[in-house]
Amino acid sequence: TKGGEMLGINPMLCGIPQDLCKADVEEVANNRLTVTQMVAKFPVEGTYLASMGYLTFEAFEQANPNSNPLARRAVFDTFSAGAGVIDPKVAQRKLDLYKTDVGAFKFDLLKAKYLGLFAIVTLLFLLGIADIITFTDVYKGWFPEWPGGVNFPMSMLEPNGSPFNIPDYWI
Repeated sequence: TKGGEMLGINPMLCGIPQDLCKADVEEVANNRLTVTQMVAKFPVEGTYLASMGYLTFEAFEQANPNSNPLARRAVFDTFSAGAGVIDPKVAQRKLDLYKTDVGAFKFDLLKAKYLGLFAIVTLLFLLGIADIITFTDVYKGWFPEWPGGVNFPMSMLEPNGSPFNIPDYWI
């Protein structure tokens, strides 16, 4: 790290181990190469989107070899919300913005991290609903007299509601 003024990013909210220095972020944002030049100079084989001119994290990393790895990853995450590939126009627009406004970087980093968290919470919620629907259908179809299904999941703590008692109520 170059040290100096910190950005004031809460590491816990952003999922990073420590706050970032303004100088580290500026070093990444002020790279002399444009995004198009990064893609051309550091091609990544085996990725369809990279072959179509999209910026990958690997190319971005090679274009910023001496920068702070945490700042490098944080800047790339603001482009792509955690994905490994991004449209070069979006990346260039954001890099140009960060050169003049580091506050925009802070906002974009929080937005990217919250978007990822929201996606995970939504996925878990939908999986939970699917799990409850599946369990209810299995319970009503194969062992409807089992007392553990009446007030599930709390009834599983009662002696008759144990999942080990299900064979006694199997149809």
